[in-house]
Amino acid sequence: MVYLFIFFIVLIVGMIIVKAKRKRKLPSNRYTPFDDIISGKSEKD
Repeated sequence: MVYLFIFFIVLIVGMIIVKAKRKRKLPSNRYTPFDDIISGKSEKD
């Protein structure tokens, strides 16, 4: 019974760590403002 309790605690802590790491994921850098400059878009578009 004690092992089951420890397993659930470790599982919960693991899930919290995974969620925290996913939120800190860096955004994709495939798109840059340079693309807007080349295509001639302005802020009004």
